[in-house]
Amino acid sequence: MKLGDIIPDGGILDDLQATEKEPVIRELVAALVKTGRVADSASAKVLKALMDREELGSTGIGSGVAVPHAKHDAITDLVCAFGRSKKGINFDALDGEPVQVVFLLLSSKSASGSHLEALAFISRLVRDEKFVKFLREAKDAADIRDLLNEADETLGKS
Repeated sequence: MKLGDIIPDGGILDDLQATEKEPVIRELVAALVKTGRVADSASAKVLKALMDREELGSTGIGSGVAVPHAKHDAITDLVCAFGRSKKGINFDALDGEPVQVVFLLLSSKSASGSHLEALAFISRLVRDEKFVKFLREAKDAADIRDLLNEADETLGKS
């Protein structure tokens, strides 16, 4: 599994505008709609699935990172969007701190294996404080893409 394969061009937002959980998730879903990886007609249902998952417990995992994720039949292939907030997001994170780095992961309901594999890979990445610091400090979306590609090369060998 490689992030470069599941984050489409246009799927990296290096300056999220929203500062609250649901608007941020909406912003990232909208980016995936623009890339063609989520159908516009399904975006409201996908957003609802993501927010339903948040009701079970925040995906703000701490250390300034959130990994909202959901499975929905409107999604055909595993897809991810990445967002960075310069302002910080109130995400109800487990540590109570604002979130700056968000990986939003979507898959079909039948893709449990690849969904879990992607979540595990992202979890390994964000446990590396240096890597998260580099993501926060990256100059732009192209730099973020380079960092993610580098992570794919060092950690994503399958």
